[in-house]
Amino acid sequence: MKKELTILTTFSIAIILVVTGCQHSSASKNDSTVTQSVTSYSSSEDTSIEEAPTPTGLLPEERASITMGKLSPEHMYYNEVTTLDPACADYINELSIYDAEIDDTFVVHISLPPDYNEASSYPMVVMTDGVWRLSDHPELRPLMTSGQIQDVILVSIGYPNTYNYDVIRKRDLQTNPDSFLHFIVDNLIPYLEEIYSVNPENMTLTGHSLGGYWAYYALFHNDTIGKNTFTNYYIGSPSMWANTDGKFMSTYEEEYYNRTQTLNANVYVTVGADEDKNFISSIEDFYNDLQERNYSGLNLTYEKIEGYDHNTVFKPSIKNTLLMFYKKDSE
Repeated sequence: MKKELTILTTFSIAIILVVTGCQHSSASKNDSTVTQSVTSYSSSEDTSIEEAPTPTGLLPEERASITMGKLSPEHMYYNEVTTLDPACADYINELSIYDAEIDDTFVVHISLPPDYNEASSYPMVVMTDGVWRLSDHPELRPLMTSGQIQDVILVSIGYPNTYNYDVIRKRDLQTNPDSFLHFIVDNLIPYLEEIYSVNPENMTLTGHSLGGYWAYYALFHNDTIGKNTFTNYYIGSPSMWANTDGKFMSTYEEEYYNRTQTLNANVYVTVGADEDKNFISSIEDFYNDLQERNYSGLNLTYEKIEGYDHNTVFKPSIKNTLLMFYKKDSE
């Protein structure tokens, strides 16, 4: 009898172990399912994953702030751009997005290529000073429709109509350039990649004047804050007199050089020939110093464009930028 009891007990324990193992296996599969659900999270209302980090790193209040629609007729340059191309009212999208780090809202305009196809992926050109860049959307589009350049997504980052642009751009481009770069790299671009078919391998960043100063700043922080997001940089008439907390661009460049002598980037610098001579000299001196560094991977181009001053040189420069970085190969 004792022997039979022992056998029965052993058999019972075996059954318990098998059942427990099945439950554990089932739990593991459930855990895997939950992990997959979190990874695939986009804008779901499912409260079970509400606390999970989103793919873009947007905070809940940042994501909740997002509105997207067509170009608003209320935009201060709406009449100007629709005169250039009436169709742009349909192909320019307007995004409003709040950034918690800066504690402010940005108005971003996006125009997709004429033959945009979600099955393809497209380089993206990000332009600062977007309030003045709106007209570049219809003016640059013919480069695509005529087949001179590859199809690209054009993005211009601006502000609401009521803002004092001189004050607000100094905040983002000079006083607090880190936060502005964080906003673009960590929030804006990942969100745009989430909703559009973006090729991350060939992105361009542009800046003019104080924006040119900031574009240099982004270049020398591409290995840290910039996360090597941009391959190409257009730097127009950079304000070399500008500084952030008393540090001039030469210091940021030296700090970068001390970290690494590799700078994988294509950089196109321009200035208008009719600009102030001292202003031009400061740009050329810095450019020459940068050339002498002989960074591995850096492709530098400089152009002084005849017949243009500080306020007009952006137009030919941005066209040259797209032809330089996205020109179609001859067939």
